[in-house]
Amino acid sequence: MLSYIGVAHKILSLLEEPMCAVSTELEILGRHQHPDLTIPFLKAVAEIVKASKREACLLPPQAESFARDFRSMISNSEETTQDQWEDILFKLNDSRRYRRTVGSIAGSCITAAIPLLASFKQEICLAALDIIENGTLAIAKVEAAYKHEREIKEATEEALQSESLYQLKDTLDANEEGADENRLLPAMNKIWPFLVTCIQNRNPVAVRRCLNVISTVVPICGGDFFTRRFRTDGTHFWKLLTTSPFQKKSYFKDEMTPLQLPYRSSSASSEDSLAETSYLKVQIAVLNMIADLCRNKSSSSALELVLKKVTGLVVGIACSSVVGLRDASLNALHGLASIDPDLVWLLLADIYYTTKKTQNLPPPRPELPEISEILPLPISPKEHLHVQYGGGSYGFDIDLVSLDIVFTKIDSQYQMYS
Repeated sequence: MLSYIGVAHKILSLLEEPMCAVSTELEILGRHQHPDLTIPFLKAVAEIVKASKREACLLPPQAESFARDFRSMISNSEETTQDQWEDILFKLNDSRRYRRTVGSIAGSCITAAIPLLASFKQEICLAALDIIENGTLAIAKVEAAYKHEREIKEATEEALQSESLYQLKDTLDANEEGADENRLLPAMNKIWPFLVTCIQNRNPVAVRRCLNVISTVVPICGGDFFTRRFRTDGTHFWKLLTTSPFQKKSYFKDEMTPLQLPYRSSSASSEDSLAETSYLKVQIAVLNMIADLCRNKSSSSALELVLKKVTGLVVGIACSSVVGLRDASLNALHGLASIDPDLVWLLLADIYYTTKKTQNLPPPRPELPEISEILPLPISPKEHLHVQYGGGSYGFDIDLVSLDIVFTKIDSQYQMYS
């Protein structure tokens, strides 16, 4: 409401201290003492972080506009009076203070919500995920505005130095930025382990929402930040793709029961209680996440170290008889092909040409080797490349109809050997 009526700029800075009290209530002790207040406080934090995001999205264009006006004034710096310089410094410091306030509030909201990502209660977990998503975007916008302000500050220092206005330059230096300007990646470093924990949640709605949040935050932070994290923690994601939704084998059977603290009630149920459609939706969400991360240049490097494994899993699903996953797996394959089309085609061709017994077909051009030279006939289905790369799966047997459809679409688009 403050943002809509145009007074958030004046009021938002007053929320820094109340946010500390709210964060305390959402800590372990506060939730234990006042469990009935957890959801109301979370809803309040969610509204505050929405306002912070709305204000943060306005900061970069405002800073860019200010930078343009400043550059035009710098070109006529000889005509600029000291009063005008003082006015510029006032605007710059005011903009900096407000940016810091917005970033601080967004950071406090994230800090309050992080532990609740591990909650078994759907409402609490979903609210925490919303806060993380909006807070991350807000901090990213704050850092984008900071880059523009930094350029303005450096140009101002040079201009004041050349005009011998040392007193004003000292005033500018007195308001130097602190280490708190680098918020985004340190915050994500704390968030990531709880997102991985959330992925292991037995609640399919929370898992799907978590996957959507990951699709959003990875491009914001940059894929390079997540490269090793996906290699280390990716098992929890890919495990969701190793079992057909129409099989009753539980992929949780080898996992140890998580530690239950005395004040937490356990609502974890076995995977067998998940409906087939719910499990199917979770797998579709994983495949869509893979497609989104691969297609975005800012996030594609996140899967760099696990590309072969992920491609092997997706190829196995796409060529299976689980028709409900075909569109999502094709979408994921197109995303993976945007990174390495040769890998995707090779894994599909390895199944297609050996299963269809068409290895003796002549190459389309004389300079190309025969398909049997590229893809030797496997002794058993376990020797297919997609199984070796992706690992074993349960219930995703090769279906000839699906194989024809998927290979034809990929081959016609990328024209590897036809």
